[in-house]
Amino acid sequence: MAYIRVVYKTKDRDFDYVPTDLLGTMITRDEITHFYRPSEKKWVSIKFDPVRGTGAEGSYQGPERRMGDNNLRLEVQKRERSIREKRESNWLESLWRHIETS
Repeated sequence: MAYIRVVYKTKDRDFDYVPTDLLGTMITRDEITHFYRPSEKKWVSIKFDPVRGTGAEGSYQGPERRMGDNNLRLEVQKRERSIREKRESNWLESLWRHIETS
């Protein structure tokens, strides 16, 4: 299970590592002020920075990027495989033609 570093609002605990699946709940309950976003290598302020789901700006209204990235990645892999198969097929056909004509 992955953990993420958070800063609590209450002063009895400064920061902690919590399971990533609890992050959304903690933001909704207004329990934390910041969390560390490893992908950007920076601390994210719940109040000022863009946060997916609920937070300073409310519900996320933008496009679903995660699913789109996955679909795009699958399409690219599919195209690359098709190109590779065509190259291999052309190479093999050329080889057979060369063998047959020799």
